[in-house]
Amino acid sequence: MGRGESEEKAKMEQEPEEDPGFCDKFRGFPKCIGFIVGNEFCERFSFYGMKAILTIYLLEALLFDDSTSTAIYHAFTFGCYFTPILGAIMADSWLGKYWTIVSVSMVYCLGHLIMSLSDLVGPHPYPFLGPSPSGKIPGAMIGLVLIALGTGGIKPCVSAFGGDQFKDGQTKQVQMFFSIFYFAINAGSLISTLVTPLLRDDVQCYGADCFPLAFGVPAILMVVATILFIVGTPFYKRNPPQGNVVVLVSKAIGNAVKNRWNREEGEQREHWMDYCDTTKYEKKLVRDIKFMLHVLYMYIPLPVFWALFDQQGSRWTLQAYRMNYDLGPLGKMKPDQIQFVNPALILILIPIFEGVIYPILDKCKIPNRPLQRMCAGMTFAAGAFVVAGFIQIALQNTYPQPPASGYSGLRVINMADCELTATFDHPFTGDNPPAFDAIAYKGEQKLYNVPMGNHTIDFTCNGKTPLNNYPVDMGDQEFNTVIITDNNGSLHAPTQYHTDWDKPDKADPKMRVIFMLDPDTIGNNVTVRIENKAVPTQVNHDFDAEMETATEYVVKEPGDFNVRLQFVNNTKADQDELVGTFSTEHGGGYTVVVYNDGTDNMVESYIDAEPSSMSILYQIPQYFIITTGEVLFSVTGLDFSYSQAPKSMKSVLQAAWLLTVAFGNVIVLIVAEARLIEDQAIEFFMFAGLMGAVVIIFAIMAYFYTYNEIPKDDEEMEEMGKSNGDIENGKVRNGVDNPALSPDGPIDEGVLAGDTSYITQL
Repeated sequence: MGRGESEEKAKMEQEPEEDPGFCDKFRGFPKCIGFIVGNEFCERFSFYGMKAILTIYLLEALLFDDSTSTAIYHAFTFGCYFTPILGAIMADSWLGKYWTIVSVSMVYCLGHLIMSLSDLVGPHPYPFLGPSPSGKIPGAMIGLVLIALGTGGIKPCVSAFGGDQFKDGQTKQVQMFFSIFYFAINAGSLISTLVTPLLRDDVQCYGADCFPLAFGVPAILMVVATILFIVGTPFYKRNPPQGNVVVLVSKAIGNAVKNRWNREEGEQREHWMDYCDTTKYEKKLVRDIKFMLHVLYMYIPLPVFWALFDQQGSRWTLQAYRMNYDLGPLGKMKPDQIQFVNPALILILIPIFEGVIYPILDKCKIPNRPLQRMCAGMTFAAGAFVVAGFIQIALQNTYPQPPASGYSGLRVINMADCELTATFDHPFTGDNPPAFDAIAYKGEQKLYNVPMGNHTIDFTCNGKTPLNNYPVDMGDQEFNTVIITDNNGSLHAPTQYHTDWDKPDKADPKMRVIFMLDPDTIGNNVTVRIENKAVPTQVNHDFDAEMETATEYVVKEPGDFNVRLQFVNNTKADQDELVGTFSTEHGGGYTVVVYNDGTDNMVESYIDAEPSSMSILYQIPQYFIITTGEVLFSVTGLDFSYSQAPKSMKSVLQAAWLLTVAFGNVIVLIVAEARLIEDQAIEFFMFAGLMGAVVIIFAIMAYFYTYNEIPKDDEEMEEMGKSNGDIENGKVRNGVDNPALSPDGPIDEGVLAGDTSYITQL
């Protein structure tokens, strides 16, 4: 630093800086900042866009079950929060931040590209022929690994690289940069969480959700992010690698552990770090590590919070997946769109807490120290999962229940043009015996309490020859359908049809066709086609027409469907006859009956399993509660960590914080793969109970925690990143804060305390 710079700095320290106007904060902005902010917006769009639809992709395209989908999702998230350590080491010890960002971005783009292309594998008409879904899985897994390496590799570098572009004394400009930077993060995540589910669901590719497009758009955004960053190259200020403080601290701790293990018998020191070799590592470094370890002790329970928090993208999305998406005049919300509530609430709640709630608590002299706020945040997280558990119970109560053991279900559909009466030949006795009421034309009636076994039923109708002694074979907890038709004035019924009473395994509806016509009276090569009216060439299915035969159930996108008869007439001309329409909704099961009403061929649809009825909006309270917990926990947690550690250790604490997120996801992965809890509501309550136990443990730890008093010399340290090297005269210098793992760069601590999005979104 030159003399003039020294005098200017001394002047700034002596004279209080006036608060500049809004426009003044942009004066002196480096030209390259736009490229860095644009890069961050596009990268966050790409990451959160693909992550929003990941669980449903695993469930629907790769056909994994709920537990496996959850496990893969959290394994991926673990990788995203573990690999920043590797990215920081690569940036600080080898390539530098610029080349780390560029090189890892290439890996990132490749991962997105592979994810998008992997869903183009399948049978004809897919462009890459192969089995489905087994042909998609290898590419999808490789893509996820590369994306985790990519996002983790650049996660610790971009914000710090942006901070490096500013000159000494540009404190206000740096603060404005980080405000813009974190706005770009939240804007990218919020917009992508809304957009990519629309691309997935509203566009059809090869008769299914268009995952190639939904993954392809984030891939394009990541390519744009990389190009933007590279275009700004001539304007960047690039600092050479200066060594990684995480590596330095790890070596010092390893040295202390080794020396303590090899100590002479009877040798005792006050702290085990005191065994560190001070001929190689400075005493100040050892002291700073002790302060850091004191804080890290409080990190031990933290992964449990993230185990709950990150289930928004897995278990909570699966809960939304089986709810009703209809928002009335607002249209429909996709189950993976509901996640946008979290970043939206973050933008709303942080100003409320900082500007209203915390000042009120201070005035009321209510204790709200950092550890107390963190404890409150964890309590809110537990409360959110209690709410989720009760929502899950209510949701499961809407599922169709099988007949009781020893009983079966029977449905009678009246396709005869009269009012139908059905009577068991041997009426049942006891409380609430099964009995049919009169059934109107095209109507139906269901009984769920018919004793299992063989029974006979008499069907009568005014003006029709009755059908007597019709046999039904009722299996235990089975459900069967009988269709009564008019055959030249006589009631007629083919053999009973086994019916699936349960909801489909996935959210999309299942449907089948019962063909009550004689194909020979229609033409040759008769088929029944059902096609979604909105995308008839994409969503359709052809059934062979066999008289009085039920097809297998098929799963299709919900919506309005046309039913067409396709055949060859007597002149060998292809015919296509629209015979009717029917509608389906998410979670429903349907039987479509094709019949003749005496004049025309017609269609009637009947519900086998009720569609999802519980609104997705019931999830809003649990999102509000856990987001409140996030504000209390993550904002305050970083504030506490930075205030309790020396400046040289802040990057290590940032690394440790990211690791708590990573290992929180490991907890969910283990629970999902263990499959010890089948009832999802009970699993939610289990996590709430686990969080409650951790709250108690953390409260006890906080009660006995002694706050560090950081020596004044740390407050007077020079700006980070100005070390002349880590080795001087053969001795390792005190660690310099690693800007690649720290979100601050040259920013002051007050700004850091409020930067929640770095923790939760970046």
